[in-house]
Amino acid sequence: MVDETDRRHASTLAKGLQVLRAFSQKDASLGNREIARRTGIHSSTVSRMTYTLAKHGFLVQLQPSETFRLGPAAIALGYTAREGYSFLSLADPLMQELADDISALVAVGVQDGDAVMLARVWRPSERSAIWLQEGHRLPMDRSAPGRAINALAAPTPDDAPQTTEDRQALILKGYVTSLGGWNAEVNACAVPFVPDQTGLPFAFLCGAGMDEMDADRIHNDVGPKLIAKVNALKVMLGLPQ
Repeated sequence: MVDETDRRHASTLAKGLQVLRAFSQKDASLGNREIARRTGIHSSTVSRMTYTLAKHGFLVQLQPSETFRLGPAAIALGYTAREGYSFLSLADPLMQELADDISALVAVGVQDGDAVMLARVWRPSERSAIWLQEGHRLPMDRSAPGRAINALAAPTPDDAPQTTEDRQALILKGYVTSLGGWNAEVNACAVPFVPDQTGLPFAFLCGAGMDEMDADRIHNDVGPKLIAKVNALKVMLGLPQ
């Protein structure tokens, strides 16, 4: 949680960032009224924010609708941020091979506040997979990648029982499972991953409809294959397994 009473906290900047975060992959464009509704920021403040962000290239105003979409500065920032994690390019062939092998979606996510944001998604080449896209946010406490990341943290007396169970699952199996946890029709498993000395945790996941990926398939096939690919990536990066 952000402590807005902290004197170091720049509230105007924070509101501008909230405006940018209001956009999702599904949005062709958004108007000020919809941005205000999504962020809870007063409409007059939103108008000033969108005007300023457009002037600096982070938004583009469309005519005649006067709605906004993300601009070139935001796109460039996203690419720059993603390229800062070199393991993603190394992971590409490994995870694409896994997606083709298990005929299911493979993705990697990173904690984004109270959610996990998918940073990259790999789909099987010759068939469809569940609808998740890059930029999609999953709940930390109910999704497989969120729970895998939570289980990496040092134990505290306030840990939820689920986190304690997931921590034990990582010790015994190397992955955690979410069977209909964030979506009643989707099963998934996830392996946590810390790529560098910053300590920022990611999690690789495999997910599919529960009719395609039941618990037995996760434990006997998908989970072990996911661990093997993550371990192969660690070898390439010189990380301990």
